[in-house]
Amino acid sequence: MSEWVSWTNAFYMIGVIIAGIATLVATKYKNIVKEMGDVAKKLEEGYKDGKLTKAEKDAVMKEVIDVMKSVLKAKWGLF
Repeated sequence: MSEWVSWTNAFYMIGVIIAGIATLVATKYKNIVKEMGDVAKKLEEGYKDGKLTKAEKDAVMKEVIDVMKSVLKAKWGLF
């Protein structure tokens, strides 16, 4: 029994628990991360020529609004 109870096994168990919690958090906020990736993609596309036009700014702001909507949905489930 004493070979089962050790500091190494305790640290391993703590690591498994932290990984499980991180997985639960990641699944909850998956939409937010996806939307933030869309914002980054729009900004990258907009700055290819070195400046952001009004249409590109509008597209980026639409993506930012989608991120905020995802945050509200994850936090309160409003939408």
